[in-house]
Amino acid sequence: MALELYKPEEATRTRGLIGVLLAALLGYGLFHLYEFLGGWNYWKDDLVGGALGPEFPISPRVILIAVMGILTAASIYLLCNHAKVVDFLIDTEKEMQNVSWAPKHEVISSSIVVVITVLIMAAYLGVVDYGLVWAKDQVAWDALWDRVLGS
Repeated sequence: MALELYKPEEATRTRGLIGVLLAALLGYGLFHLYEFLGGWNYWKDDLVGGALGPEFPISPRVILIAVMGILTAASIYLLCNHAKVVDFLIDTEKEMQNVSWAPKHEVISSSIVVVITVLIMAAYLGVVDYGLVWAKDQVAWDALWDRVLGS
């Protein structure tokens, strides 16, 4: 059957996470497209003349978003069940089990070192920038270029 999962017992968490994240991202995009198309009267005109009531207008933007939503859902399903993608995810999960993860205290201490280094560099660059701006303001540039160029 065409809707069967490819290797359903493997990479289920990764496939599910990818499917949920893609659905959220594309759903967000469809929502904003719906709002964006509401700015033009053509996209807001009711095609059925209020037959479903004022709460449910069937406008071109509703039809467009519904069709795009169905195509999006089908594309996500096909992507999450594509043989090459699933095999890649299975191999990735197996490799991730072989990774030697650092202990929690080492990650925390390394993160603290990185944050302190970034703060020190930011302070240093801020002082250098302030000093260069101050030095630029102290020089009379018009007179300097007149002397350099001899004009």
